[in-house]
Amino acid sequence: LLAAGLRMWAARGRSDVLPRALADLGHFCDSTLLPHLERDERWLRDAQDCAEGHLLAQAMRAEIRAMTGVIEELGSVSEACEAMALTRVVHSFLVAHDHHENLLRATVTTA
Repeated sequence: LLAAGLRMWAARGRSDVLPRALADLGHFCDSTLLPHLERDERWLRDAQDCAEGHLLAQAMRAEIRAMTGVIEELGSVSEACEAMALTRVVHSFLVAHDHHENLLRATVTTA
């Protein structure tokens, strides 16, 4: 994600390449990130049945909804600054989401 965002950022101010860089960032989100979040959503439904992980699974599902919303917004921007800011937001969510995923997997495994 950050690599795609940095490539887009490097294209800022260059109207000849910025639209393609924005499209590449959107393609990464659509082809890699959103499918990953959809897979997470499926196993989180199963993890909801684990009493110890129920609340964490709910929080992670809220993270997924928030990231999906930001990614949708990212698809509609045309300015590099706004796209980079949204990329950083998604990245921050992903860092927390990854940490929560590791916690929940450990909880479900030991339950």
